[in-house]
Amino acid sequence: MAVLRNIFIVASLILILPGIALADVFTVSNIKIDGSAESLAEARRNAIRSGTEQAANIMVERLTLLEDRLAVNWRAIDADTASQLVAGIQISNEQRSTRRYLGVLQVSFDWNLVRDFLNANNLPFVETQTAPALIVPVWVGAQDTLLWQENPFWRAWRNGTPENDLTPLTLPLGDLGDQASLSTEQALRLDTTALATLAARYDVKRVLVAIAYVDGPGQIQVKLNTFNWNDQGRPVLRQMRIYADGSWAGSGAVALRSAAENARQQIISRLQRDWKLRSVVRADTVTGIRLMVRYSNLSEWVRLREILASSSLVREARLEALSADGALMTINYVGTAKQLASQLAQDGVSFVSTDLGPVAQLH
Repeated sequence: MAVLRNIFIVASLILILPGIALADVFTVSNIKIDGSAESLAEARRNAIRSGTEQAANIMVERLTLLEDRLAVNWRAIDADTASQLVAGIQISNEQRSTRRYLGVLQVSFDWNLVRDFLNANNLPFVETQTAPALIVPVWVGAQDTLLWQENPFWRAWRNGTPENDLTPLTLPLGDLGDQASLSTEQALRLDTTALATLAARYDVKRVLVAIAYVDGPGQIQVKLNTFNWNDQGRPVLRQMRIYADGSWAGSGAVALRSAAENARQQIISRLQRDWKLRSVVRADTVTGIRLMVRYSNLSEWVRLREILASSSLVREARLEALSADGALMTINYVGTAKQLASQLAQDGVSFVSTDLGPVAQLH
């Protein structure tokens, strides 16, 4: 868009930024709680209090890097502080007696309070997720190679709670459509055509093929193959290896299940660390730029405006001019231009520098 044409609005209008949907990364699930006391009511309070403290510390570890916590001599959040950050709780699988209370706790934390708390403690953090990706777990055992059939690695991913992760990984349904899209042999040889078909079926741009090989009693080795498709539709491959030992949990099938779960946790941890290294904002310095926004129709403009407004890095978005095929905006953001581009890319927006200045448009 060399020149904005047919300008029908020229104004200094502040776009009203909607509430950012950050409930997922600020929610911690599957906390098993167990409290005992002289009365059931007190046992319940003790269980919830302990579980909330545990959830708060899990959340902080999720959002921050270990080296940043060490740099500020971070101490674990205590129960009193944790309770002050809570937005709401849910409890399932309750069991109770006269003096004991058990359940499974889910805690949602208030993102405004958490953000203020971390900033007050000089602890940089990430508050947005990557775009969802697809995880394809393959199990190579001593006798069988399994993809869509039940196996320990599949169960490990099925029992997770990816909606809470910084890098959410979706497990395919494993239905007839999936089986027609990708065979076990195609997964093993990393057939990019078949993987692209599966990616299109779930509307994702990233597929992780995690091939787990039994490597000894209670031990597995996972070859993690991550495919991204660029704007030209070409696959880009990244690979890493994960070694997991579950022999501490027992022997046989029990040890292999533990190893599979250990491998899942390692994969998530590495992906989240990589995302945090690229996305953590280390200073609240605000940068202002004039941005051209390109679109073909009104619906694209609305979508682009919503993505810009919902970015956690964007502090203010000001509309300067609007035409039938483009807009001129001034945005103020924190972090770096590279971080902003990376975050916007997760929502399908290209943010690039041109001779005319920064330009944003849908992929």
